[in-house]
Amino acid sequence: MCRVAVFGLVVAALVFPAAAESDHAATLLDYRNSFISYERKGLDSCPITYYRETCTDYAHIVLIKKFGEIESWEDPLCLGAFISERFVLTKASCIRPNGAAELKLYSANNLHEELFLASVHHHPDFGLAEGNDLAVLKLNASVGFSKNVAAACLWDADSIDLYSKVQEMDFDSSMMKPMYNSTVCTGEAKNKCLKSAQQLWCQRKSPVGFLQIRQLGQHKMHPMIASLGCNGDNEIVPLAKHLPWIREVTKSTNLEYNYTDVGLGEKCFKSQNVTGVCLPLESCPKAFKNIKDIKKNQSVNPCGFDGNDVLVCCTTEDMLKGPDTEARFQDIVQEIEDCEMLYDEFRRTPEEHQLHSQMAIIDGHESTNCSATLITARYLLTSAQCVLGLDLKKSTVWLGLGNDIENVVQKNEIYSVVPHPKFTSKSNHYNVAVVKLRHPVLIHTSSVPACLWRDKAKMPADFSAVSINGPEQSPTAVEASAMYYSDCRRLFNPDLIPSEMCVLYQGQQQCEPKDHYDQCRQPGSGLFANLYYGNDMKPVTYVVGIYNSGYQCDKGGPALYTRVSEYFEWIKSVVYLDSQIGE
Repeated sequence: MCRVAVFGLVVAALVFPAAAESDHAATLLDYRNSFISYERKGLDSCPITYYRETCTDYAHIVLIKKFGEIESWEDPLCLGAFISERFVLTKASCIRPNGAAELKLYSANNLHEELFLASVHHHPDFGLAEGNDLAVLKLNASVGFSKNVAAACLWDADSIDLYSKVQEMDFDSSMMKPMYNSTVCTGEAKNKCLKSAQQLWCQRKSPVGFLQIRQLGQHKMHPMIASLGCNGDNEIVPLAKHLPWIREVTKSTNLEYNYTDVGLGEKCFKSQNVTGVCLPLESCPKAFKNIKDIKKNQSVNPCGFDGNDVLVCCTTEDMLKGPDTEARFQDIVQEIEDCEMLYDEFRRTPEEHQLHSQMAIIDGHESTNCSATLITARYLLTSAQCVLGLDLKKSTVWLGLGNDIENVVQKNEIYSVVPHPKFTSKSNHYNVAVVKLRHPVLIHTSSVPACLWRDKAKMPADFSAVSINGPEQSPTAVEASAMYYSDCRRLFNPDLIPSEMCVLYQGQQQCEPKDHYDQCRQPGSGLFANLYYGNDMKPVTYVVGIYNSGYQCDKGGPALYTRVSEYFEWIKSVVYLDSQIGE
């Protein structure tokens, strides 16, 4: 049976990335403009995240050793539980007074690989009142979950009387392994039986154990941690009481899409509300000019190094080379920043059958053809793999192939290509490139630029993956949906980085054996979404992803796409600077 988790729908009144800045009153938001988040937010989605079969009852258990005090597995240990890829829940009294550097963590099912800690968070009221004996441990890297390593969920109700199966998790020092004692209560005396089991657990006063119940999932009775301790009356203190604090401690790293390192081509902050892109000092015209002008005595905003070269945070304003290029500069900035508000007269409604007007084909002559996306009248977006080794003089670009109207196909040439500076042929990472055409494209109904999707936190709910097929070189599309970042890492690709996303084509989600060979083999092809603007509901096409690699696509798994939002700052810096060169 196929069990693949895809994005959940966020139903809310959301705004378009550019529309929020421009405050266009004509923007119409309705049920067709729906969005999804790139990563699940919060611990409350845990049952949805981790429902699957596991090979052991101890997949969520973590063994904690105190460095310096315990030198062998024969000594007592603290017990903890994974509650996400980055956090472990345990008893504060067990690990105290040790800090992060003095604790060693191991998954109960993988004792050969140590888990390193970034920080330890004791409950603020620990030691001040009963029932606050808990701590959250933050790992310095995400754990790769599998059938043997998973997370427990947190029971968010004050009572466990409704559930017939209660388990005491503990550590068996004689057998040197975790253990559990299950109590199953049924019939008319069920609630009395459950209360008695809880009281007995409280009386045992285990220094390391915790109480859990089994939540019936789709395929497995998933562990739900219900309590870590009791009060003076031998009554359990529900973990639900501490959920607000646990959420507060873990919330800052729930979103894993924005972990990219600061460096060449990365987004940076010049001030709290002003963003830019990390570029070499000499590539940022205004900053370079100011640093040479002794009279201005202005400092730069460094954001890293590229070898021995200093990188500075270069804003859009800093990219203007001078008064003689200002007109061209303002035009290209408008094409990128106000894309949604341009070309309205050329946008057709879906009923008018405007198909893939943003698509372009790069004919490499003797090399493999690939796809690209028109993003301005003179620039294309594609993958770095597409332009690797491309003979520019022999290559041809075709546009307007997605329409059956005669005499709309445009032929163009490539003037230059700029692959991402961190891309190498040995890796799929940073697989994006900007292509400059020899001549501007004639914008009309069959050739309209797509807008760049720039919001890292969310993306449209519905996609079309477009590729060029057949001898006629005509664009064809298949519906697609994106997977949660953590789900794809856990189920398919542990090497996935936040600037990439896994995409499932239609049919794969129902586990149907469909042939997606063309979509799984086309470098540079785009992942597109239509959102609706204006009272006439004309769609604006966004390019959200660029095809990276098939990965397990032709075997029923996801395809890998480069996320445009992660490279938005770099893309626009290339276009803004290059457009001022001339030609």
